[in-house]
Amino acid sequence: MDQQILDILLVDDDEFFSDIVASQLREELKHRVTVARSGRQAKELLENSRSHFDIILTDYYMPEMNGIDLLQWMFDNHIETPVVMLTGVGSDIVAVDAMKLGAYDYVRKEQLDLTHLGVVIDATIERHRFRITQSFEEERAREIKLNKLATDKVRDVLNAITPTLNSALANINGDIETQGEELYTHLPSPQREQFRDFLKRLQHEAVTLETSVRGLLGLYRMLYAHHAEARELDRLKQEIEEKVASV
Repeated sequence: MDQQILDILLVDDDEFFSDIVASQLREELKHRVTVARSGRQAKELLENSRSHFDIILTDYYMPEMNGIDLLQWMFDNHIETPVVMLTGVGSDIVAVDAMKLGAYDYVRKEQLDLTHLGVVIDATIERHRFRITQSFEEERAREIKLNKLATDKVRDVLNAITPTLNSALANINGDIETQGEELYTHLPSPQREQFRDFLKRLQHEAVTLETSVRGLLGLYRMLYAHHAEARELDRLKQEIEEKVASV
């Protein structure tokens, strides 16, 4: 497998140490390395939207803003670039604190060699990618679950209101035919035709409303049943148009 070329941020106030490590990472492993001489300089680089790093290697002992402070700031600001902590002798407690704040690994500086560091970098990148993939899958599963819950609720509401809508629309049509005709017979002759035209328009609007509501309910049911097809939707659209045109 081809060697992956990474953008690495190396944070260390020891110029001699950081220059040697950066040079080895560039020349031997072909990585692109940016060196920050302090935690604050690293913070400024991370705040710069034009800066991108695949991994951060940071020393713990630095003035003003040490490695733990940098990790805490990254944690507070939701910066998820993977971090490997560089520690000295007797810094096991520091390493544990770093891991609690999200550091992926730690390397003792006195035991540092390029081969081991390269292995740690590659392993950290792979773990970070796996964590991102896992997080994405978990978020996708949550969205699917929430969508299913919403779908079930909408379906329940549709099933509950459909009989009420059908009954109300049927009552409107019935009232137009029965009471409308009764009122028609009691009107003076000059007003009867005007009233009949009014009833026809009202009946047309009622049928349009009924047909549209039935079509929408049918459309929702198809969508929530997850089997809506284009030809079925076209058939439903044509049925609505024909029903309205025939009134």
